[in-house]
Amino acid sequence: MIRAAFLDRDGTMIHDPGYLADPAGVALLDGTAAAVALLRRSGYTVVVVSNQSGVARGLYGAAGVAAVNQRMMDLLAAVEPEARIAAVYVCPHGPEDGCPCRKPRPGLLLRAALDLDIDLAGSLAVGDSSRDVEAALAAGIPAPRVLQLGAPDSRPSLLAAIQHLLPQVSISRGGRTPGVIP
Repeated sequence: MIRAAFLDRDGTMIHDPGYLADPAGVALLDGTAAAVALLRRSGYTVVVVSNQSGVARGLYGAAGVAAVNQRMMDLLAAVEPEARIAAVYVCPHGPEDGCPCRKPRPGLLLRAALDLDIDLAGSLAVGDSSRDVEAALAAGIPAPRVLQLGAPDSRPSLLAAIQHLLPQVSISRGGRTPGVIP
């Protein structure tokens, strides 16, 4: 089994203008490529998990989501050749659909774990909302390995978050709550 780093896409890895379907609008957040490369050098397979309710709302189709994901991966590789994403899992459903893969439910992470033979207890997760934290915890990722980025106006880079989180991986799981970087 492998260890994975589950990363949210919008607001965590790329700027989130809301319902992004045009690959020309993709802009990496500061430190994203370096963070992905650091995770890979630290032995993690990087997996992106993202809610994309714009599909259910009819704002764009699966092809738009795929084009944005591809552009993000191309930009990562252009900035840092080691910044490679192993897989991207997307929930195209809306909040009212009751889908088990839509975060805060753990379906995306559980499916990735099955597909890629991931050890969830040895994995970690970073996102920008409580939905990301809830999904990771529900999937079985221990609290010290789950991090929610703080407020958008003062949010640290993904690299800073990963640099904060990696040392936490060796801390005992007992009683810790997920971290929040303000």
